[in-house]
Amino acid sequence: MSSPTSVQPGRASRVQRAADAFMRRLLRSPMHRMVSDKLLIVTVIGRKTGHVYENPVGYAEYDGEILIGTAAHWHRNLRAGEPVRLTLRRQIVEADWVVSKDEETVAECYRIILEHNPTHGKFAKISLDPVGRVNRKELRASMDRGTVVVRLRPRTALPDA
Repeated sequence: MSSPTSVQPGRASRVQRAADAFMRRLLRSPMHRMVSDKLLIVTVIGRKTGHVYENPVGYAEYDGEILIGTAAHWHRNLRAGEPVRLTLRRQIVEADWVVSKDEETVAECYRIILEHNPTHGKFAKISLDPVGRVNRKELRASMDRGTVVVRLRPRTALPDA
């Protein structure tokens, strides 16, 4: 989760950490249903530090995959051949992953993400045009800022909504 508003850098990171901590607690609580249709927790282990990072992120389910658009750096800690751990609807799910960086794949995935979760577009600064296509100029600018799509294929059936 990143904030679309501009705040002082130190304050922004404190606010973001507090918001992420709140969302992690909410997503693991019995009240998770308020946000579980749009948010999950991705858990990765730092490549260099070994530190566990738990990141609340927006997602969309499509055709057996979970799609996550992100400019955050957590995806760099995904390890080849190892599944990523998700907390989805209060359940732990392991998933195989692919990071997509080519414009065509990212555009198609973002179309799906934004149809499912329009608010995500405000954070990513990507919108759909009136006929439902991704605004390519905004997409390219976002990709220049590091945006990728992480496509996850769960190893087991997903928990019911």
